[in-house]
Order: sequence, then structure tokens, then C-alpha cells
Amino acid sequence: MVVDLKELAQRMLADYDARTPGQLFGEPLDLTTVQAYALQGEIARLREQRGEKVIGYKVGCTSPAVQQQLGIGEPIFARVFDSGCFPCGATLSYRRYVNLAVEGELAVRLGQDLSTPIVGAEECLAVIASIFPVIELHHYVLRSARPAVAELIASGGMHAGFVLAEEEPEVAFPEPKSLSVWIDDRRIGMIAGADLTGAAVQSVSWLACRLAERGLALARGQVVLTGSLLNLYPVRPGSRVVAAVAPFGRSSAVIGP
Repeated sequence: MVVDLKELAQRMLADYDARTPGQLFGEPLDLTTVQAYALQGEIARLREQRGEKVIGYKVGCTSPAVQQQLGIGEPIFARVFDSGCFPCGATLSYRRYVNLAVEGELAVRLGQDLSTPIVGAEECLAVIASIFPVIELHHYVLRSARPAVAELIASGGMHAGFVLAEEEPEVAFPEPKSLSVWIDDRRIGMIAGADLTGAAVQSVSWLACRLAERGLALARGQVVLTGSLLNLYPVRPGSRVVAAVAPFGRSSAVIGP
């Protein structure tokens, strides 16, 4: 099957801008993983061409349960852009998104370039300047039949932006003990007792290897969303969302009309 990735990328970006993401995946469309990543890259090129900037990456589908559900054997990755990066405490318009859902997860900020194709945990940790919680925003829409791997990859894992933390603690700070998500002052998810830093470092290592296979590399100053260990939670207008890491750090946002 001959696939015109440039035409598909233009359609996907137009649908994304119109708040009707992924419509072409409601049609018969058979893309390989390689083609799906190439499509994601072409969409990124178009976004950069019009002035948006890639400021890092996200790793998604890190949970074994989610991977089994989608029929894939490893996570996916996607670019994140400056146009979707919001400060802690931001008020976000619900109308800006389609079926808005959020995840709370750890992110890292790189203090050095990471271009080595094969990297271990110690090498990854050495280039990480800070670790902090973020709220990831999603257009929670999948139009293709399961498994929806190609759509997830091409759409950037349904990524629609993220909210930064109030602070970005240095790696030398105490090991995070728990990660929790609160909506309207009610805790709806928490994970405690896990090696949160270790999981984040593992995601960065995996990402560095996948990027190297495509001639790409992580760079100093970039942020990496390392994947959620909790569920994806729908929100509504008026919701107050907090992603908190004990003993330090939180990200918060208010969902407006």
C-alpha cells in the first residue's frame, strides 16, 4: 500500500487544529509502526514550519496492562511542543480540548545532551538536572479499531499539552515516596512504595535508544514526560486538578469553560 505521508500529515494537523483529531483513522488505514512514526515526524515538521518548537518528548503506554490491551510490546514516544506547555496554576479552557483527560506523572529536565545510542541507568541519571510532577493533557479520542497502535503513535499518544510543576527540584533531593492525582480536592489515584526515580530513568534510557535508531537525540534543556503509573482521568469544566509528589512538588491547573 502506497501511503502519502505528507498528505496524511496535513489532514491530521488540520483536524487537530479544528478540535476534531484523528478523523482519518476512522477510515480504512493500515500503517506500520515505522510509517506511523514517520507520520508523527512529518506533522512535527509542519508544526515547526509554522513557528512551534519541540521542547522535548513524552513516553506513553508504559504500563504492562495498557500494552497488553493495545497489543504492543513496548511503550511509544512523541514530541511535545512549547505551544502546549503551561505554567503551574494555569486556567485551561475545556473548549480547547476534545474529551479532555489528564494524567499525573513524573517529568525530567535534562542538564546535558544525551546522544549515546545505548545508555544505562547511571548514565541517564547523570544527565538529568531535575525531576518533578506534571499534569499531562489528552484529547481522549481513539477512532480506529483496537489495537490502535498506529493512531496512538501518529497522534502523539493523544497528547494535547502539559502543565509544569511549581518547582523543579534537583535530582539530589530526596527520593520521591509517592505520586498522587487529586481532582476537586479528592484523591482519585496514588502510587506509593515504587521506585519512581528508577522508573523515570528507565523511560529516559528507552527513549534515548529509540531516538538514536531514527538519527535523533535528547538535548540539554529538554523535558521528558516519563509515563504515567496511574490511570487516565476524564475532567470537566470547573475541575481543579493537582498532581503531587511526596515529599515535595506539585503541579496544578483549573479547567475553565
